Amino acid sequence: MASSPKYVSEDHSFIPATSPDAQRSPCPALNSLANHGYLPWNGSSITFSQLLHAVRTVYNLSYPLALLLTIAGFATCAKFSRGAWTLDLAALAARGGAKIAHDASLVHPSGAPSHAPDPVLLASLLGAAAPAPAPGITLEGLAAVHVARARSAPPLDGLHRQIAFGECALTSLVMGDPATGAVARETLAQWFGEERLPAGWWEDPGRPEKTVGLRQARKTAGTVQEFVEHASHVS
Repeated sequence: MASSPKYVSEDHSFIPATSPDAQRSPCPALNSLANHGYLPWNGSSITFSQLLHAVRTVYNLSYPLALLLTIAGFATCAKFSRGAWTLDLAALAARGGAKIAHDASLVHPSGAPSHAPDPVLLASLLGAAAPAPAPGITLEGLAAVHVARARSAPPLDGLHRQIAFGECALTSLVMGDPATGAVARETLAQWFGEERLPAGWWEDPGRPEKTVGLRQARKTAGTVQEFVEHASHVS
């Protein structure tokens, strides 16, 4: 195996992004894929097929959902070089009306590009989750964290509101208990904080046993929206 950090061990062991050459995004899901070598470790020049295959395989997303997420990333942040479209993870931090990065994120600060979790926001998220053996944080709890973030951030437009709801929804669907949707505090710390796949990911009950589908994701994001709108009316 070559010594360059863009090459990783074949067993997909965790290698954190400690090199300045390693690009990372505001998304723990994608950063974890790179830190485990399911995407190029350096986070640059990722092909469409690499990203689609990685999110489908590692997170057990349906083809339509994985395709939608991949298209969204490439449509907003990809670059054309040497006759092909590729994506750099760092490009996903770009801000703008047609970009994916949004304010009121669970662990990233508002108003500026961010490539790593903010320690204060991460601590706040972990503080909202009950420690084991309690279930952690529910979908409603994740929505409440978003509401708290939104109170100190500029108002989100319609697109970025939906992306923020999707952040909460996919966190619950991919990392949560299959019966309750609650995400364990330790899982939050590993995925959002260390940007690694939680311990025992490929063992039961790690990776989602049932494929996470597009319709399910939309429905769950809609539930998040209901929680958020209710909290806004109450406050």
